[in-house]
Amino acid sequence: MSDPIIPLHHRILVVDDQVAIHDDYRKVFHLGADHSGPMDEAEAAFFGEALTPSTLPVFELDFVFQGEEALGKVEAAVSVGRPYALAFIDMRMPPGWDGLETALRLWAVCPDLQVVICTAHSDYSWEEMLARIGSTDRLVLLKKPFDHLEVLQLAHSLTEKWRLLEEGRAHTAELERRVEERTHELQTTNEKLQAEMARRAVVEEALRQAQKMEAVGQLAGGIAHDFNNLFSVIRGYAGLLAQDKSLSANATAAVREMDEAADRATTLTRQLLTFSRKQVMTPEYLQLNDVLGQTGQLLRRVIREDIALEVEVAENVPEIRGDRAMLEQILLNLAVNARDAMPQGGRLLIRSAAFEFSAADAAQRSGARAGRFAAFSVADTGTGITPEILPRLFEPFFTTRDVGKGTGLGLASTFGIVQQHGGWIEVESTPGLGATFRIFLPACSPPAVEAPRDTPDSPPSGRQETILVVEDETALRTAVRLALQCYGYRVVTATSGVDALTVWQEHAAEIDLLLTDMVMPDGISGPELATRLLSSKPNLKVIYSSGYSKELAMREGLLDDTLHFLPKPYTPVKLASAVRHCLDGKSPASPAAV
Repeated sequence: MSDPIIPLHHRILVVDDQVAIHDDYRKVFHLGADHSGPMDEAEAAFFGEALTPSTLPVFELDFVFQGEEALGKVEAAVSVGRPYALAFIDMRMPPGWDGLETALRLWAVCPDLQVVICTAHSDYSWEEMLARIGSTDRLVLLKKPFDHLEVLQLAHSLTEKWRLLEEGRAHTAELERRVEERTHELQTTNEKLQAEMARRAVVEEALRQAQKMEAVGQLAGGIAHDFNNLFSVIRGYAGLLAQDKSLSANATAAVREMDEAADRATTLTRQLLTFSRKQVMTPEYLQLNDVLGQTGQLLRRVIREDIALEVEVAENVPEIRGDRAMLEQILLNLAVNARDAMPQGGRLLIRSAAFEFSAADAAQRSGARAGRFAAFSVADTGTGITPEILPRLFEPFFTTRDVGKGTGLGLASTFGIVQQHGGWIEVESTPGLGATFRIFLPACSPPAVEAPRDTPDSPPSGRQETILVVEDETALRTAVRLALQCYGYRVVTATSGVDALTVWQEHAAEIDLLLTDMVMPDGISGPELATRLLSSKPNLKVIYSSGYSKELAMREGLLDDTLHFLPKPYTPVKLASAVRHCLDGKSPASPAAV
């Protein structure tokens, strides 16, 4: 038969230095005796009814003789999770601790232990006891010789009190656990809500920023388009003046400077068009060292005088195929960032280099691949970039500048341009010691033989063919007419698509080529006008012209790659070359069309 399960709250420890007292406790709790006799009657009287052996409360008693032994028992019981509920402790237990000292030691290990101090003498007054142990509800005094029924009553009452305390504490702990779980859930939900609100705020700010940039881009694109018309006028008249042999040397030089200034301004308008997404990549074969050297002159006007700019170019840097304006934009973006990172001045170093990576080398570098590359680096001695910012460096709209002092698009656009060129960027930085951006671009050799191009020294001439020029800008229309006439063409003009239809009715038989702007007033665009005229004269040659790029027109479905296109601004020579090229029936893909 298995031992009965002893409830934890029935464990009692007896601490007394006399064996006879131990035996008395055994009799009280029926240990080693049958359940009959006067004690059974006393218990029945105490509980109000006779108790059967199956309903009698069962206590587990342990006995020790000294306080030191009691402390060891209590510590062992607590360590296995079966603590004592009650301790009967004798007051005098020489030569060791007395009852009060023992109680204090046991409470240090088991604070809820109920204690009955048994004493045969008035060793201490109650006031003296309180002075030693302090105010407590865990202590009861029992005078010797004690009544067995009184001991039993104390055992039942105090173990039940201990049990209720433990259950209350467990219930409180459970409530605290549930509250903690609920609080954690609420905190988690709140954190998610805060994160969602922050994410929405970022998205809303990004949307506002994108809308603002879109509006600025539309404005920039419109301005650039109009500027290209103006530069076409300037370069047209400059080209005509340059052919005037009667001009003095100084006047000829002035005209040349004017044309070069318009050419540089054209580059700026291309950057505006790139910013507004109305100019796609225009690749050409480039010497990286030349790009760095020429852009370095521009950067000297961008950075402050307290920043020393140095450009170091290496030998044998391979050629690349890229968009010059976009590469210049990268250098400008990086130089401006470097300038802002050196408020007290410093050194800006731009270097070129040649690299060749094996597959194993490329595997060690993020974004790299095997092959030959031309590279350039932009290094500053500024404040540097902290490690937590580095992973977000190329995110759109991410900026460490104050609100209103940066769009967060400079490095993002730089990253996009580099990827569009088939390269990658590496960044090295130590806070306080500056930063280095290194751009790798794939090497690309030009074809061994290129098709010949018309040059200003051998301008193509007309054969009295008649050109219909449709352009709504009066100054540009006049400049184009004069230029074409100088090259031997007959010219009729129109101010819009509607006007061109009227002119066509009178001169259709003699017109050999249509040169038309893409976008014009009065509701008829250049492509629509050409379609109408070609329906009545299929052999009519057509050249389209615009301040936007041909790629944009193709992307928007206005043109295809088989059509002739002349981008603005253009010089008289380029205009005459494009007209001759088209009249001679050459493919628009030919370099001579440029």
